[in-house]
Amino acid sequence: MKLVLLFIIFLTSFSANGYHDNDSSFDEDEIICIATYELAEDFFLQMKDPSTSEEMKKRKQSLLDKYDEGHFPQEDIDFYILEIHYAWSANFDFLPPILENCRENIS
Repeated sequence: MKLVLLFIIFLTSFSANGYHDNDSSFDEDEIICIATYELAEDFFLQMKDPSTSEEMKKRKQSLLDKYDEGHFPQEDIDFYILEIHYAWSANFDFLPPILENCRENIS
């Protein structure tokens, strides 16, 4: 759990300290969840669980649909996907707490 909190703090501070060259008028938690759902979608598809994969896809799309297309810059989504993937690779139990946080707190 400490790793999850450190990771979220790292992402937030990294983005606040100049990663975004463009207008970062989006909610940092939402873009982290979009990236997490995308990773989870691929993971569950590879695990031969198409229904859970589809649920992750719907959750991601639900967040994206709240705003105009392009609101979340794809380069930022890709950045978070990569960071979450690295953290997940280092600690396999890393993804479930983020998914739980997204499901409970971000909609």
